[in-house]
Amino acid sequence: VVWGLLWLSNETALTEPRTFFYYTVVVISTVGFGDLSPTTANGQLVVALIQIPFGLLIFGAAIGKTTQAIVAIARKGMNGKKDFSTYSDHILILGWRAQRTKRILELILADKKRQQRKIILCVERDMSHPFPHMLDVEFAKLESFTYQDELVRIAMAQASSIIVDGENDEMTLSMALSASSNASQQAHISAYFHDESKAELLRAHCPNVECSSSRHAEILVRTMQSPGASIVHEQLFSTLDEATLYCLTLDNIPEMTVGDVFQPLREKYGMTLMAVADDEKGAALKLNPAMDTQLHAGQVLHYIAHERIRKQEINWVDVLLLKIDK
Repeated sequence: VVWGLLWLSNETALTEPRTFFYYTVVVISTVGFGDLSPTTANGQLVVALIQIPFGLLIFGAAIGKTTQAIVAIARKGMNGKKDFSTYSDHILILGWRAQRTKRILELILADKKRQQRKIILCVERDMSHPFPHMLDVEFAKLESFTYQDELVRIAMAQASSIIVDGENDEMTLSMALSASSNASQQAHISAYFHDESKAELLRAHCPNVECSSSRHAEILVRTMQSPGASIVHEQLFSTLDEATLYCLTLDNIPEMTVGDVFQPLREKYGMTLMAVADDEKGAALKLNPAMDTQLHAGQVLHYIAHERIRKQEINWVDVLLLKIDK
């Protein structure tokens, strides 16, 4: 309307489309550079009576709506109502244990060479996002871990890793059963129990869940027999310390044994080989494997290193040549 009235007022300097757009934004935003202005009496009336009053109303409304939309999105993320159904290859943490949950997140984020996957902390408690400063950590508040629409909202079927750590063993068992039924076959699910009997029950019914339980007795006896063992145990599982335990899956490797690669991996990549398993679930795991143990694609190597070494970073031909040179 303003453009038409300015055109009728013979404001030719303002009605060129690109110039008019620039001029309108400058006027209604109250910036007012002064480089363009109406020169005719009718044009000045159009600007004074129509463009400025109505333009300010429209501009203010647009700013208000945009601000409301941004605040609504931020609140939805803080309140755990955000929709994550389009996510894939992400990490789900089911359950809330305050300090332990914080520790879990810190350990994940401390892995400097981890895959940069989004992490979704999922709880049933009435709470807001507890870690808004952790930019890689999203927050979802669920009505129940068994409601299908809620599991779709957190994209459980597309998650690559799921950690189950409920407030008690009963909650952990319930959440782990739900995850086992709704996650993909390729997802790695891990659950922690205080009671070993519940861990055994879950293993029997859900072989796709890796269960762990408290080992207080074993640690106490080991520290009695081998002083300092508890410190070694703690550091092996903590990415916050220097060297820690990692694993990698072998893929497209030449024919070789543990003896062929043990020393070259140590010298070239700073890796100390600890164990070999047939798959990621630890089948037929051999701790401190014999040097003549044959290696093949699909096996998983567990090793100690100062940082994660990805399988694509290792040149197995160079490793074998280093062995031959020795």
